[in-house]
Amino acid sequence: MGPVTAVGSAETLHLNLLGPVEAHRGGTPVKLGGPKPRTMLAALLLARGRVVSDSRLTALLWDERPPTTCPAQLHTYASRVRHLLGPGVEVERRRPGYLLGLPDRGVRVDLLEFQERAARGAEALAAGRAATAADELRRALAVWRGVALGGVCDALADVERDRLEEERLVTLERRIDADLELGRHAALIPELIALIAADPLREGLRGQLMTALYRSGRQADALAAYRAARATLADELGLEPSAALRRLHQALLSGDPALLPRVPRASRGAVPKASAKPAPAVAPTAREPVAVGAAVAAAAGRASAPAGPVTATAPASAPHGERPLRPAELPPPPADFTGRDQEVMRLGTALTTRRPRRPDQAVHVVTGMPGIGKTAVVLQTAHRVKPSYPDGQIHLDLRGSGPRPLDTADALAELLRLLGVPAARIPGTLDERMRAWRTRTADRRVLLVLDDAADERTLRPLLPVTDGCAVLITSRSGLYALEGVSRTVLGPLSPPESGSLFDKLAGRLRTGAEPASAAAVVDACAGLPLALRIAGAKVAARGHWPLSRHADRLTDPGRTLAELAFSDLSLRDRLMEAYRRLTPSARRALRFHSELGPHPVQARTAARALGTGHEEAEELLADLAAAHWAEVVRQPGGYAYRLHPLVRLFARDMLADEEGAVPHVLPVRSSWALARTGDTA
Repeated sequence: MGPVTAVGSAETLHLNLLGPVEAHRGGTPVKLGGPKPRTMLAALLLARGRVVSDSRLTALLWDERPPTTCPAQLHTYASRVRHLLGPGVEVERRRPGYLLGLPDRGVRVDLLEFQERAARGAEALAAGRAATAADELRRALAVWRGVALGGVCDALADVERDRLEEERLVTLERRIDADLELGRHAALIPELIALIAADPLREGLRGQLMTALYRSGRQADALAAYRAARATLADELGLEPSAALRRLHQALLSGDPALLPRVPRASRGAVPKASAKPAPAVAPTAREPVAVGAAVAAAAGRASAPAGPVTATAPASAPHGERPLRPAELPPPPADFTGRDQEVMRLGTALTTRRPRRPDQAVHVVTGMPGIGKTAVVLQTAHRVKPSYPDGQIHLDLRGSGPRPLDTADALAELLRLLGVPAARIPGTLDERMRAWRTRTADRRVLLVLDDAADERTLRPLLPVTDGCAVLITSRSGLYALEGVSRTVLGPLSPPESGSLFDKLAGRLRTGAEPASAAAVVDACAGLPLALRIAGAKVAARGHWPLSRHADRLTDPGRTLAELAFSDLSLRDRLMEAYRRLTPSARRALRFHSELGPHPVQARTAARALGTGHEEAEELLADLAAAHWAEVVRQPGGYAYRLHPLVRLFARDMLADEEGAVPHVLPVRSSWALARTGDTA
């Protein structure tokens, strides 16, 4: 479900999730009925153009007590939603579930409107346009009509409501930051007191209240607010305040000038009368003041929140005479980036949250099969959050999937160089370099992107230990032995997303002129972004070929992989790099799995093909799934494993090369969409 164009027609269909789940057409309510059709509509809208499987819908509608007739009832609810929403809205049966399709115009979804305005407000705040940010963020929050997902079944509310509420609270805190920058501190105090009463453990609000009180000339009250926060955290959680809140406390005690608003008084917008109290007498400094969300951090030499650009100071650990650098090393994200909205949003929220970070909020691993678009997701996220990391953004290719991975000591030397350490001063041993790297990042807020990591052992020395830094890692391995990280596993793009990406790459005139051939090419690429990119580049480069010729070549199993190579891109080469890193037994299991058909394979079936015991076959298949060569599918009585169609073609080639002739007993390929009849675990 892409961005919805706001239109002013009286026939506009409004779909609302941020409050009671409702639909209105032309101002007239649509009678959705009880909780189950509302849950069906909400689940399909929240999927944003992705298929929602039957098993997930069953769990959301009936929790643990599904009726025997649930497939028929799902069909009934889907039909009812389709009928109620009227022409232009499609509720399509797309195995293994249902897909909601919305037109480009004439429909407004309140969640999308909120997210788009919130994103524009965050960007304006990061760029120092506080008045614009405050306006956009207020408009975003005004979209909410109450507690999200009202009137749906409890199972859906339990899964999604906290996430949506967190998005609202993050946006609210950013709006308060913008108002603080505009000098509206006194007017904010009553609002912040009420918000803290409702959510007493949210330290971001506590810090904003302390700052607002201080700026209103109420230093004693600001310090009392810190003591109240400390007592509440101790009583409720047995914890001390976060490092950020403690730094703010110290800044209040010392009257640090960084606590002043960053918008000069002469350029502030209209300020409520209540905010006209004199600011505390604090001597100005030559440097520009910073946003309140980062005020403490500026006092301590690093930012503590993503409220906007921060004037970085030299870390105390930099030797005299060295010039600390603020590297800006991020490669550009793909201009045609498509899909992955939820993944990028989730990562971006974790990297810019004002809450005290848990360990798994600072290090994030993005993983998946070769060619699935890991680097694209990470770069898209990194560019979105880079204003929150004013001391620098570093990208380092670790070359973990290639024949010559970057040595850990060499990687540390490069990281130190990027932070301004002269080559002559870089320590000689791995241990010394590791200590120097951690010292250099201890008082800085740096975003580190480590691309193509091989394993945990080589990665651990590269991770900063400060809570001010964050790390995004891409790896074909899940890096499951790495402590304290969060993981995002990327699967194939949905058919609509795949079609949209191919349209961008090949050109809409070409795909629109031959829609059936375009659909065949998209299906042959099976949702793999690298395959779609190669196919799109070929079509664009060979404009004199009809699209049907490309489709015929790609859908021939004997030449599919050969066709998916262009210029310096080759899917077969990318798969071969990863294949060589598997153990011999895992490679053999992959080869034989490819001969067992396009559908999920259970361990007992694989055991017969491999000539092994059931337990050994289960171990091998589980290892292939952990390395993202196979997909886990839940089935009655256990699990099965399915190969991606392009992986299966590659593995069959390896079977022919390494095991001899391949018997043509089972189908070589089938439609990617039709083969996905199971539900992933």
